Amino acid sequence: MNWTNMSLKTKLKLFMFSVLIPLVCLVLYMIVRFSTYTDRYVPIINDINIANAFDMHFKQDVDYAMYRIAIGSEKFENTQIEQILKRSKVYFKQLEDGTNLEKSRKQVRMAQRNLELLEKKIYQIKANCEESGHYDENMFILENDIYVFTELITDEIEEYVYYEALELEKVKHAIENDINHMLQIILLIFACVLVVTWLLIIVISDSISKPLQHLCELTKQVGEGDFSIKQPKSRGDEVMALEQSFHTMVGKIESLVENVKQEQINLRQMELKLLQVQINPHFLYNTLDAISWMAEDGQTDEVVEMVSALSEFFRTGLSKGRDYITLKEEESHIRSYLQIQKFRYADILEYEIDIPEVIGDFMLLKLTLQPLIENALYHGIKQKRGKGKITVTADYDVYSIFLKVKDNGIGMKEDELQALRERVERGNLATSDKGFGLANVHERIRLNYGNDYGLVIDSTYGEGTCVTVCLPSRTSLPKENLLFL
Repeated sequence: MNWTNMSLKTKLKLFMFSVLIPLVCLVLYMIVRFSTYTDRYVPIINDINIANAFDMHFKQDVDYAMYRIAIGSEKFENTQIEQILKRSKVYFKQLEDGTNLEKSRKQVRMAQRNLELLEKKIYQIKANCEESGHYDENMFILENDIYVFTELITDEIEEYVYYEALELEKVKHAIENDINHMLQIILLIFACVLVVTWLLIIVISDSISKPLQHLCELTKQVGEGDFSIKQPKSRGDEVMALEQSFHTMVGKIESLVENVKQEQINLRQMELKLLQVQINPHFLYNTLDAISWMAEDGQTDEVVEMVSALSEFFRTGLSKGRDYITLKEEESHIRSYLQIQKFRYADILEYEIDIPEVIGDFMLLKLTLQPLIENALYHGIKQKRGKGKITVTADYDVYSIFLKVKDNGIGMKEDELQALRERVERGNLATSDKGFGLANVHERIRLNYGNDYGLVIDSTYGEGTCVTVCLPSRTSLPKENLLFL
């Protein structure tokens, strides 16, 4: 029997039938046997009860009534003799029909004949009582016939009871032997049912628990990141269907994980592209050109200072390939950038950086602030007449870090501001768009921290622009990357 191809429902039904059918057969056997005992036992008891009831009253009632009739103290019509005789005939008929023993039936027949003779003597006394002068004859019949026949009938009924009692004893012994034999059969059947039940429990439970245990091991394996599970063996139970569904689900999860990995790779490539874009060739050319003419002009101190700032700018920007740097390192990066731009736009640019030291170890995505400062310089300060100022500040609370890049440049009109906000929110990363730097930073923040964080842009035309970076103070980064305020 192939248990693996059976469904759980079929296994449980087979188990129930294997247990219930023998028990039902055992119960039916017991009912039949006890019914047989009843058929043999009850008629004998009924006959004995009838015989005992007859024996207890017959002789006493007949002798007393006939004595009173014989001495003339009571009339025949006023006694119950006729009713006693009729009832006795009925009793004898019941005893004869109820017994299966020839000896008992013989005693009943003898009692019936004696009852007929007794009835004749009774009616003879009745006839004598209707005439006078038969007192002595009546007393003789009473003493020698009536009393004798009632005694004989009583003895015959007692013999009947004796033979029935002997038969009852035989039936009792037969029943006892049969019951002992039946108990042996019951114990044997019960032992067989118990053994079969135990074997079925082991086989069925193993056929259920082992696949489930295997499925649990597969689940643990998948939970640990190992998706290399084998295709389940072909079976016909519900656990197999569950395992196949699990296998299908694992395949989909593996595909999703691969998609996520690919998306992470794409995200990484986008960040690398961002790094490349941020290292603007024009910025590099202009900086090197400025260093060149300062060297020709003999401004060696300024050349050294500018080269050092450029070196620090690239060192922090690259940051050994790390994605996250401290706010202190980000501050050094933007300070180098502003210092370089200060050499080029000394007549129009001023800057101020005010970041509290308490949040200097806060980890954030690198190149978060530099694109915002570049945007403030080229689209804010350079678009107005006179000197401009860029201010970088930071604030925090229990839940968030707020980094602000503010300029007092040309600002934006309301429709321009709304259009810029929409481009940034859509994540429009077209390099031709003047909001590329803002959209890029905003998209990277949302990818890494969630949609609740990003950039908030405020601007007033003729007064300037303020871009606020909202970051979580506690992130899903490793503990060494978290700031605990």
